Amino acid sequence: MFSRKKSTPRIAIDQFSSLVSGNLSLDGDMTFEDGLKVSGEIRGDVRHKPGTHSLLALSAEGRIEGNVSSYDALIDGTIVGDLLVEHLLELHSNARVRGNIRYRQLSMESGAVVDGTLSRMGDEEGSAQVLELPRSRVREG
Repeated sequence: MFSRKKSTPRIAIDQFSSLVSGNLSLDGDMTFEDGLKVSGEIRGDVRHKPGTHSLLALSAEGRIEGNVSSYDALIDGTIVGDLLVEHLLELHSNARVRGNIRYRQLSMESGAVVDGTLSRMGDEEGSAQVLELPRSRVREG
């Protein structure tokens, strides 16, 4: 009779073990575990240590030019490259991703822009659902 609104999964943010602040720009690949918050700029691949429950948080001012992987991810900035998220991906309203995205669970706010392919990872290989989005120019503010 009464329907309950289905709750959307949310990522718990306890603490970040690593920070790339807004006044920092890095050139080169990096590997992280636990939590990484990026408010600055990284030109290179950003990958989590395999087998860890890592969390990447990219703030609205943050930018990554390279391929990115994480267990969970909160994206509110710009990524130019492919994004792989093993568990939960949250694309916030300022998110701009120019590349292909693979994820298990997705939460996407109005205003987020993806210029690439979204594909959901299934439990079995070959069961991924692919959503093609029209190519559009990523607007940067």
